[in-house]
Amino acid sequence: MINISITGKTTKRTGFTIVELLIVIVVIGILAAITIVAFNGIQHRGRDAQRKSDIANITKALELYYIDNGQFPAAGGSTAINSSWSTTADASWQNFRTAIATYMKSVPTDPSNTSGVSASGGSGYTYDYFQFQNSAYCGSTAGQGYLLIYRLAASSQQNNLIGNCTGTPVGPYAASNYRVVK
Repeated sequence: MINISITGKTTKRTGFTIVELLIVIVVIGILAAITIVAFNGIQHRGRDAQRKSDIANITKALELYYIDNGQFPAAGGSTAINSSWSTTADASWQNFRTAIATYMKSVPTDPSNTSGVSASGGSGYTYDYFQFQNSAYCGSTAGQGYLLIYRLAASSQQNNLIGNCTGTPVGPYAASNYRVVK
């Protein structure tokens, strides 16, 4: 409260000074910035959890496909990586969806599904699938296998490598990968 004397009269003025208002505005700005940063981290972790769940579900569908057919579904048609891959970055993912539709009601895509392929170390968020059989990717005696590549935003990259590669193994790339060799 400020008392001002004008010609012998004292008047009371109520209100906030400019300094008090600036302090409040700065505090609100800091709190807003902290909230936005925390919210972004929560979103990243949520999408990463969804990615891990999606990869686990795709893996189960691929194993069921293998049990019924004695091989993993062929990959191919990608224009984003090369024609041997299937990726959510282009229309080739539809071929993969069709192949495992019996084993999965809805084949997911990455929650962000941005351009830039994960398999080539790009900065995008995609799911990429590659199937191989007795190839240079894993040695001629390795049998068959597949590789699922995805990228995490908030977690460190993970490599789940099941089975042995006798040659130069496929992966790890800049992204996380899930490789199975039978």
